[in-house]
Amino acid sequence: MNRLLRLFDYIFVLRPTLFFPVWTVFLAGFFVQRKFGVTATNSPINYATSKYQGKDFLMVGLLLTLLMGAVFILNQIRDRHTDQQNRKLFLIAHGHLTPKAALIEAIILITFSIGLAFIFSLHMGILFFIILLVTGIFYSFEPFSWKDKPITGLGANILGAFFIFGGGWIVHGSLKQEILIHAFPYACAVAAVYLYTTLLDVEGDASSEKLTFGVKYGLKATIYLGLFFEILALITAFRLNDEIIFYPAFFSLPFFIWAAVKFNIKDVIRAVKYPILLLSLTICIKLPQYFFVLAGVYIISKIYYKLRFGINYPSLSV
Repeated sequence: MNRLLRLFDYIFVLRPTLFFPVWTVFLAGFFVQRKFGVTATNSPINYATSKYQGKDFLMVGLLLTLLMGAVFILNQIRDRHTDQQNRKLFLIAHGHLTPKAALIEAIILITFSIGLAFIFSLHMGILFFIILLVTGIFYSFEPFSWKDKPITGLGANILGAFFIFGGGWIVHGSLKQEILIHAFPYACAVAAVYLYTTLLDVEGDASSEKLTFGVKYGLKATIYLGLFFEILALITAFRLNDEIIFYPAFFSLPFFIWAAVKFNIKDVIRAVKYPILLLSLTICIKLPQYFFVLAGVYIISKIYYKLRFGINYPSLSV
């Protein structure tokens, strides 16, 4: 049984639960383009049976999943010593998978996903390559190591949100300036959550000389800036008449306000976990099948981590 579970290490090293925000922002880009893009139509679409669900739409989503899985592997390889200190992401950090084996897997996934993205379209291939550079190479590796610096770490996450949203947009849209406008509230929301995540690993990051935003500027400044980005996401979503991001931002705002009042890590964790959940559930209204994908990955992940390591992960509790 344990030998069989070890084979799943090669799947879960991709960090499937981190696909949730990737999928959700990608899907948001797709649906927002359908509503606001210059080629948008107001006719109802059955996403379960149309070509948007069965062909191009699913293909790009799958390729993006493989690419981001490879990016997450690269990040774990680079951060394996810090992850060991922070007691997290232990598949590579604790030697269950060797860095060499993980790197080979990442290279295969990158080659496959970007190669097919170029076959899909030149624009999609270029976009995938940029995503790899920004979120994988520049973010994790020297001489760049954007994640270890406060401003570049924040900037990389903002850019990543723009690009992933853009991937959903150009499945059936075109590269236009309006992508940047409509992606803006999503990038702000991602920035708000990212800033709060830097507070969760301050001790381990500081001991490893990683100058993340939380390490550099401390608890209060990071919480206040995260709240600012959350409010900015809400305001711009309202101005753009984008209900997909407006309602999740609206109902997430109390978590950010409460964190700014209490300055408690437990409240910071809530502000990290619940906004993406609310946005994902909003996407489920547009695409009900998405709920079963999320639930399936969540349940299978819990079973894997319980049987493999005896831990309760992932969890929505604080």
